[in-house]
Amino acid sequence: MKLRLRHDITVGLDLRGVLPTRLLPMSLDEAAKVAVWEGNHRVQLGELFDVERETRREDTLRIIGDLAKADHVGADLDGGTLFVQGAVGNHAGQEMRKGSLYIHGHVGNNLAAGMKSGFLKVLGNVGDRVGAPLPGENRGMAGGNIFILGSAGNEVGNRMRRGTIAITNDCGDYLGYEMLAGTIFVGGTAGTSVGLMMRRGTIILHGNQRGDLMPGFVHACRFKPAMMQPLARSFAQQEVPEVARLISQADYDLFHGDLAQMGRGELLLPA
Repeated sequence: MKLRLRHDITVGLDLRGVLPTRLLPMSLDEAAKVAVWEGNHRVQLGELFDVERETRREDTLRIIGDLAKADHVGADLDGGTLFVQGAVGNHAGQEMRKGSLYIHGHVGNNLAAGMKSGFLKVLGNVGDRVGAPLPGENRGMAGGNIFILGSAGNEVGNRMRRGTIAITNDCGDYLGYEMLAGTIFVGGTAGTSVGLMMRRGTIILHGNQRGDLMPGFVHACRFKPAMMQPLARSFAQQEVPEVARLISQADYDLFHGDLAQMGRGELLLPA
């Protein structure tokens, strides 16, 4: 099924509930009558989108158009594939539990907040707090894989519990803040305070130097991590060869920290 935006969005749109598992079993007329919030009133999808049937893949819902003012795109995704061709707003992929979300465009803040599982790939830049906790929660993403083929903002992986986040370009400050576990890879340069208050987990930085790290991280050794080849192979199998190519098989310097916490976190910098 395909939803093609009819006109520019002028007020905030909430696309929570527009999901493959919900819409694909419907007829086109039924899908067009699904209600969403536009500003402070409810409208039907058919008022905003042309709803068409596709035969490419039966489990895929495609949304085409500039959704920069649309929030909660792919929130609560519980199966199937959602493909978005265009920019999206905040809270995309929030609390994903299953399935795949592809976004070909820039994304706002809080991408994949509270994500439980699934696959998420963005061809564009994203805002702050990727994989962060939901409001009032103590832990961020608990699983899944996020691949950003672009740059990201501040607090990526905030209180991350499990899963993988990979960014091909740069990211902002406080990467892995209070990280509990999981893996974060940055192909470019991360901002200040990387790994601040992290307890466990692994952060791989390809664009930073030893002098960029906080005093709470101490050098442990220089070695060739056995995890790099399987990690690159896994990325290649998950349709992100762009990330796989950035992982080198060279030696890395390992730093342990944050010593203000348990000191069991790992920062890896190419030697």
